[in-house]
Amino acid sequence: MKLLALGQLQRLTRAVPDVGPQVTAIAVYAEPAAADRHAALSPRVAREQGFEGVACVDDAARAIVLYCHIWNRYRLAAARQAAFGLLRFIAHMQADDGSFTNFILDWSGTRNCNGVTSYPAGPPWQARAVHALACAVTTFGGDEWNDRFRRAVPWLDRPTPYLDVRAVCVLAVLEHWRATAASDSADRALTWSHEIARHSSPQGLPNEAGVYPIHLWGHLQEAALAETGQALAQADLVDCARDSADALLLRAADSAFAYPRVLPFDVSCTVAGLMAVARATTDRRYAAAADRGRQWFHGRNAAAQPVYNRRAGLVYDGIDHGCVSRNSGAESNIEGALALLSGPY
Repeated sequence: MKLLALGQLQRLTRAVPDVGPQVTAIAVYAEPAAADRHAALSPRVAREQGFEGVACVDDAARAIVLYCHIWNRYRLAAARQAAFGLLRFIAHMQADDGSFTNFILDWSGTRNCNGVTSYPAGPPWQARAVHALACAVTTFGGDEWNDRFRRAVPWLDRPTPYLDVRAVCVLAVLEHWRATAASDSADRALTWSHEIARHSSPQGLPNEAGVYPIHLWGHLQEAALAETGQALAQADLVDCARDSADALLLRAADSAFAYPRVLPFDVSCTVAGLMAVARATTDRRYAAAADRGRQWFHGRNAAAQPVYNRRAGLVYDGIDHGCVSRNSGAESNIEGALALLSGPY
């Protein structure tokens, strides 16, 4: 396997031995330890909305999806081991009723159950945890992950105005259907996909009903609709995804993400949507646009500098007004690796 942004992920991954002997989690952020921008990176806690914690389900779940992809593609034992360590972490974060809290307060594994970004069944981390469990069912099998999925998924039935979160829900249940052929998972995928499609607009699929402009971080609506439409023979969903890709994603990739501030998460979601539409339509224009989008990591960007440091195996946290950040946290490395993994690198 050619080098992906995995070195930094490995450096950010730590054991949580008080929870279990093989449990791991990923430190949320890392930044230079000194004023020198070239100093070594050191983890720091999340404190954007008060003290949040040292590691979270959001990042662990997305990393599980990444490691499952790597295992499926390359059969690397290290990817399987990493996925299982993180699966044990999200199992620790799941209550008996199936809900997930998001953050641990310390490396002993103390759950943050009362934070603004960490309370039981918060929609973003509940959806991402369910997606991770579905990938575990597909990739590794076993009753435990399916049982945990079954306990967790009813929490996603609650109404939400956030269509980007709903897209993760779609991807989760569609993955579960692929592994199990469970009719209720297919039904949820169709119901939630049509829910997203009802809010289609000339600007593209919004992240929240009626809210514009549309940001690209976390924006997986085109991927969800294209994959569901292709898998479950719903041409209208593929058409909706294609229209939104034409209005929003092609423009972003073609402009080299010419926005004041761009995160790796913006780019990875754009690439994921374009690739899903390419597969569903067999139109090479979208795959070519995804390739152009990936080049953002290699210097096709406002800074004209790489955001992916191949030698160090890390992805920086983005570009702000033409300057590459020197920080390199969990989300950036996970999302960067997902984008790079999806192409012929």
